[in-house]
Amino acid sequence: ERYLAKVKALLHQELSVENGDATSLLQASNGCSKNGAYGSDEDSERAGPDGEDDSAMEMEEAAASSSSSSSLVPTPRARKTRRSRSNGESKKSPASSRVTRSSGRQPTILSMFSKGSNKRKSEEVNGEVKQEVMSLEKEEEELEEKEQDEKRIKMETKEGLEIKDETTQVKTPPPAKTTPPKCVDCRQYLDDPDLKFFQGDPDDALEEPEMLTDERLSIFDANEDGFESYEDLPQHKVTSFSVYDKRGHLCPFDTGLIERNIELYFSGAVKPIYDDNPCLDGGVRAKKLGPINAWWITGFDGGEKALIGFTTAFADYILMEPSEEYAPIFALMQEKIYMSKIVVEFLQNNRDVSYEDLLNKIETTVPPAGLNFNRFTEDSLLRHAQFVVEQVESYDEAGDSDEPPVLITPCMRDLIKLAGVTLGKRRAVRRQAIRHPTKIDKDKGPTKATTTKLVYLIFDTFFSEQIEKDEKEDDKENAMKRRRCGVCEVCQQPECGKCKACQNMVKFGGSGRSKQACLQRRCPNLAVREADEDEEVDDNIPEMPSPKKMLQGRKKKQNKSRISWVGEPIKSDGKKDYYQRVCIDSETLEVGDCVSVSPDDPTKPLYLARVTAMWEDSSGQMFHAHWFCPGSDTVLGATSDPLELFLVDECEDMQLSYIHGKVKVIYKAPSENWSMEGGLDMEIKMVEDDGRTYFYQMWYDQEYARFESPPTTQPTEDNKYKFCMSCTRLDEVRHKEIPKVAEPLEEGDGKMFYAMATKNGVQYRVGDGVYLLPEAFSFSMKPASPAKRPKKEAVDEELHPEHYRKYSEYIKGSNLDAPDPYRVGRIKEIFCHIRSNGKPNEADIKLRICKFYRPENTHKSMKASYHADINLLYWSDEETTVDFRAVQGRCTVVYGEDLTESIQDYSAGGLDRFYFLEAYNAKTKSFEDPPNHARSSGNKGKGKGKGKGKGKGKSSVSCEQNEQEPAELKLPKLRTLDVFSGCGGLSEGFHQAGVSETLWAIEMWEPAAQAFRLNNPGTTVFTEDCNVLLKLVMSGEKTNSLGQKLPQKGDVEMLCGGPPCQGFSGMNRFNSRTYSKFKNSLVVSFLSYCDYYRPRFFLLENVRNFVSFKRSMVLKLTLRCLVRMGYQCTFGVLQVG
Repeated sequence: ERYLAKVKALLHQELSVENGDATSLLQASNGCSKNGAYGSDEDSERAGPDGEDDSAMEMEEAAASSSSSSSLVPTPRARKTRRSRSNGESKKSPASSRVTRSSGRQPTILSMFSKGSNKRKSEEVNGEVKQEVMSLEKEEEELEEKEQDEKRIKMETKEGLEIKDETTQVKTPPPAKTTPPKCVDCRQYLDDPDLKFFQGDPDDALEEPEMLTDERLSIFDANEDGFESYEDLPQHKVTSFSVYDKRGHLCPFDTGLIERNIELYFSGAVKPIYDDNPCLDGGVRAKKLGPINAWWITGFDGGEKALIGFTTAFADYILMEPSEEYAPIFALMQEKIYMSKIVVEFLQNNRDVSYEDLLNKIETTVPPAGLNFNRFTEDSLLRHAQFVVEQVESYDEAGDSDEPPVLITPCMRDLIKLAGVTLGKRRAVRRQAIRHPTKIDKDKGPTKATTTKLVYLIFDTFFSEQIEKDEKEDDKENAMKRRRCGVCEVCQQPECGKCKACQNMVKFGGSGRSKQACLQRRCPNLAVREADEDEEVDDNIPEMPSPKKMLQGRKKKQNKSRISWVGEPIKSDGKKDYYQRVCIDSETLEVGDCVSVSPDDPTKPLYLARVTAMWEDSSGQMFHAHWFCPGSDTVLGATSDPLELFLVDECEDMQLSYIHGKVKVIYKAPSENWSMEGGLDMEIKMVEDDGRTYFYQMWYDQEYARFESPPTTQPTEDNKYKFCMSCTRLDEVRHKEIPKVAEPLEEGDGKMFYAMATKNGVQYRVGDGVYLLPEAFSFSMKPASPAKRPKKEAVDEELHPEHYRKYSEYIKGSNLDAPDPYRVGRIKEIFCHIRSNGKPNEADIKLRICKFYRPENTHKSMKASYHADINLLYWSDEETTVDFRAVQGRCTVVYGEDLTESIQDYSAGGLDRFYFLEAYNAKTKSFEDPPNHARSSGNKGKGKGKGKGKGKGKSSVSCEQNEQEPAELKLPKLRTLDVFSGCGGLSEGFHQAGVSETLWAIEMWEPAAQAFRLNNPGTTVFTEDCNVLLKLVMSGEKTNSLGQKLPQKGDVEMLCGGPPCQGFSGMNRFNSRTYSKFKNSLVVSFLSYCDYYRPRFFLLENVRNFVSFKRSMVLKLTLRCLVRMGYQCTFGVLQVG
């Protein structure tokens, strides 16, 4: 009983302790997470989905421990161990956990697995155990602080974002990087430690001409004959070579320096062509060979090495071994050179292999000895893919015409796609723009350009991705026209006239059966694209003649057996007997027929001309040829229709033996319903291409690049047998250019005076103001010498490290380079000297001129013109005599106080208007009131009273314009559509000129459209995409979605606009990206507006770079469209400053 009582007392004591722990455990489970942090949603999320199960398991453990304690009373040691390992963590948090709660930090992993027991912290536990627990807690806290110092713990927010700890490091900005200077020749950094200099040539080194005559390099004995042809360059080998630029920098020769005309030279030991020993024995030391004109690779015959050669003006050199100093540079180039050799040789005999087969071949090929790498890899192939493909192109060009090109093999096509190679004879300057498409649901991107069929067929090749295509249209003929890219350098060059394909063309006198393009003009982009589509190669594209004028340097021997006159002469004019018909090679020709003419050079295409007269004289059987100009000779170039010709004012007398055959040239006149035919599905091809049929629509002005309607000069009965339109027009021009005098007045002092002289159709009378060449006369007041440009002084390169870029003293747009303006004078007398026979010499007309000073001609020099009106002059009493040939035009000069309107209105009322308010005295360097006779600006001729001067001065201005102003006032203003109108600047200019009335405008940007509405209240402004509007009109809609009436055919008389210029602007460095391409394609949309509405007048305005963009392709295609529509057109670069 005593034992049982003792056991019950002990059991009761232990049970009370266990109950207290269980209560604390329940409190902890309700308010805290199992790791000791206070409970919250975040804590439950961090605990994971099993958090509730864990707390339940802890409670079960607590119950199990209490039950086990009751059953394990005899073995208290086991119970003690059990409690220290499990209950110590689950029932009460240790001190480290409490510190973590109070500080708000997440506990460490060690705190979760603490060995301390909550029960040891109770008052009933002995002090020894407390010390042990405290020591454990202290160690844990030190370890925790150490971990927190080493690695900052990041807190997580609800959004899952990471926020950095408050203790951030302050980073100091790096120092500004300065671009190190580069060599202007080899483009290497001058401070590069790897930059090496050529060490110089030995004393016995020879110059190239002297070296080539050395007997050690001769391959002939003294008794043997020399070369059969001295046109071929001699070939030698060179070893121990080094390549360097003019500054002595060793540089590679494969980086495009030679192609950019940078002069590179090389030195070494030159050996005869048969010597294969790379040592210096037997070689001739040479210095500064070159400059190198070209470098090339050969040896694609299965040999071990690829032979690399240089070509200079005197010889070809095959490279052997580089010098010791040049060996590292040359080794870097050899990898891609040997790579191209492997590719070409492998594809020569294995045309159907795949890209994987080529990789296998490359990776299993052992590089030649002496290179710095052990094997070739795919990375090296892709890295040098551009170079390899260019070598394959060059290899194909050098091959025979019947040899299939290597470039279109499946293996090469895969390589081109994988590496993004740019095809073409010259490597593209720019790389493909890296596109980062942004996904925005609201913005669907730019619309496709809406076009008419005519514009589409012309521009499709250039803007294929920006033009909206008709899915229903898929005819093979149009596909054939798009087979050549038309933009690359190969497509733009003329035919060679020497290959088999050219010799078979009709234009070169061949049969025209093969229908093959010139072998030098095989488009690489076309070849790869066709091979990708598995289409057969067929370059059935009519080709354009080369732009050469017909000039015969010698007479051709007559072959009278093939030429015979038909009928009797129709006219005999002196020594010439004119005929109407002739028979050449059993083909009868008449006056007025068109023929093809053989040039002296057989490589030139046949010329085309109209026979305007035929006769026989002492020179033989002759005819007069009025030449046609092919489209390729015009500004259109290769974009022109190969069958379209243009009339020009060029003609020539030729021998009939030069006639090759008869051709048909048709005149395509505009239809009567031309303005309503816009937008119809018209065929772009005007005539069938049978090799002998052509057409023309326009006359071409070669000096001003103008396309105009053909002249309508008709022959008379007297000159019908020999009428030439070109001769007639040229005679008229020459007749107008001849100066003439009229209205003689009196004779005196050996002179005959006249009241009027004419030149270029302009009349000049006494009292008129005239423009004169700057050298026609000088002023008494010598102008101050212009400020000279400062001499180039020595500059501290450390203080100004970028000053080396200013290597030229040229200043773009400098006023010192501006030409002097015309001199201005007033005609006082017109006279001719009388010859000894008593007749005036009318071929030598003289003018007595009163000089006018400009502000910069006075003693105030150039600075005076900066503050003066550009139309202001100063009267002077100085006179001089000038030749009438120095006159460049007529102008109006009046006294400012005689005007009945303001000076500003007077100057703006017309061109070439000047005025003066004062007179200048060069002797006293003073400004005075003008004399009375100077104020009588309207007095013309003799006997005019000065009292009428004031009224006459004003009336003279009015009289000059009386012929034009009434006619202009009667003309109604043109109904105008302004596309890309902006706020209306272009329209405002036409409004001020009084030629147009803007009724419609298209502007997509709302603020600019609102400004246009305010500036032009009566204008219908469409705030929509121009492509959408054009599509609505072409589909027959009368209004847009807002109910605004759309202009219909026949409504628009003038179309003007400036398509966005971002893609053409030279300031845009990203003009190859999609956005700029879309902006450029708006030119196509604008031309489609012109084709659909067919207005009377069309104006396109853009930046200056529009002329040169893409090798002038956009300009040429624009003019091509307008010419095909039937417009007379031209272009010009204006001075708008």
